[in-house]
Amino acid sequence: MELERITRTDKSGRSFEIGISCAEDLPSLCEMYRMFSPKPASQGLPPEDPEICRSWVKKLFEIGENLLAWRGDSVIGHAALIPDREGRSDEFVIFVDQDHRNLGVGTELTRLTLEKSKQLGHDSVWLTVSVTNFIAIKLYKKLGFEYCDRDNYERVMTIKLRMESTRH
Repeated sequence: MELERITRTDKSGRSFEIGISCAEDLPSLCEMYRMFSPKPASQGLPPEDPEICRSWVKKLFEIGENLLAWRGDSVIGHAALIPDREGRSDEFVIFVDQDHRNLGVGTELTRLTLEKSKQLGHDSVWLTVSVTNFIAIKLYKKLGFEYCDRDNYERVMTIKLRMESTRH
């Protein structure tokens, strides 16, 4: 799927667009992270230092699939799939600008990112989430993610995208 920008409507009735990102989107995405709060939000990400953040985003563009949400010319959300070495599973990371949270932007970004992973032929997607991020956990559970470990601070959740294939 080469995802053209598609338009969605958030819970406030305002439209936004989601699409696959490209190198030209790097400055707009770095601007979202420059203004992002809190920093770091999870596992040291996004990085506080602007140059380290830019390097991190560039690396995500090199190694994975990246989807962005825009409102006008501004990036308001970023989701990335980081494939494992076998190309069967993806790690999922997502960040939504603080002024656009709790409006459904993250839900749409997550749905379309899972669809992208499925279209790439991957079997599953996993993520790490803070045990206190109740809103994200509720979303992930609603979309079909399940816990696969126990920890006092963070939880790993996974979702199977397709039935186990018979690989020989």
